[in-house]
Amino acid sequence: MLINRSFSRIFSALILVSACSVMQQLHAEDEWKFTLKNAYIDRSFDQENVKDTGSWSQGASLFYNSKFHDTPLQVLDQPLQIGVDGSVQYAVRLSKDKHVDDTVLPFDPIKQEQAADYLKYSGTLKLKYDQAEFRVGELWLNLPMTTVDTSRQLLTSYLGANLKFPVMEKLKVELGHVTKNSPRNKEDFYKFSYTQNGVKHYSDGLDYINFIYDVNKDLSVNYYYGHLDNLYDKHYFGIEHKYPIAENMTLNSKLRYFNSQDNSNALKIDSQNIGLLETVKLSNHNFGIGYQQIVGDAYPLPDGFLPELYFINWNVTGFFKKNEKSWHFIYGYDFKDYVPGLTSTAKYATGRDIKMANGQTNKESEFNLFTSYNFQQPKLKGLSIQHLFAKYDQDHGNDFVENRFFINYQYKF
Repeated sequence: MLINRSFSRIFSALILVSACSVMQQLHAEDEWKFTLKNAYIDRSFDQENVKDTGSWSQGASLFYNSKFHDTPLQVLDQPLQIGVDGSVQYAVRLSKDKHVDDTVLPFDPIKQEQAADYLKYSGTLKLKYDQAEFRVGELWLNLPMTTVDTSRQLLTSYLGANLKFPVMEKLKVELGHVTKNSPRNKEDFYKFSYTQNGVKHYSDGLDYINFIYDVNKDLSVNYYYGHLDNLYDKHYFGIEHKYPIAENMTLNSKLRYFNSQDNSNALKIDSQNIGLLETVKLSNHNFGIGYQQIVGDAYPLPDGFLPELYFINWNVTGFFKKNEKSWHFIYGYDFKDYVPGLTSTAKYATGRDIKMANGQTNKESEFNLFTSYNFQQPKLKGLSIQHLFAKYDQDHGNDFVENRFFINYQYKF
């Protein structure tokens, strides 16, 4: 039954792959990327009355990106160019069903079952004129409110249209309308939603505009505005600066500010997030210290485990609770002089002054150790292994230890 179901779903996705294949045969410079991802994730809670979560799964994905190709249409002696992109992502569960939602695999809350497998596929039509690019269909966005989550098995993506163009040499603009999102643990695309006080509220879409101004090669300024219809608005302002202290020593500074306000009478949202991160790179070493403060309500994130990777302090758990003040400390080392391809990063974060719904004050801490190895041997090119260890503790709530182990393979052709 499972084999027949999986085969029929994969076969339907091959229609998209076949269409992309026609273009690849005509244009050898187009790119295919095939990836394999074996993911073992386990979260073990200290409390006996809380079920442990996790799963072991194998993913196989195919991504197609065409180059832009001239069309017969000419505007002011410039050709209108066209291209298509496509993606097919599939994963199958290898572990037994734990009958608990692990946020990795689709979960049926009525039957209390983890999906045996899941499939995601979509495509994009893209047009280019001069330096302006327009895309409609599946979007891979790395922006506040819409980032791609690579931390579990299959990837998040978005559905909509966007336009990118330079206003001047140093100023780039992107604007778009995103209708739906496909979370990391879902198959299809869904409306944006936000749950407050147990009530889920839906949005007809996200309208956004993003400005990036490169003052010089070392200084960049970013402003973003997103209007999540019927939910809330977000303003983001960021500054990034690199300062060479010595020949093998560089100071990287990041200042980020977020402001979210409700735009619906059904919601009450008033939250700000202020963060500063200072990182020193000294030869193979990286030292970092960061501070993040939430002013007002807990910072809002859309449903569906959509991450906010722009936060200064983003971890396995979210340090963005009501009134929370958090510090984090980072140390990373590149072992390239001893074991080329091996890197490791340790991070400790602590948050205080959290205001809970019952009036209590809470505090939390998290320790992460992330290790990655990219095989250097020519015959193993594209193969890598990763491990994340995380330990989370809080005064009031559930503590846990989590391990994530990935074996990744990527092949481009």
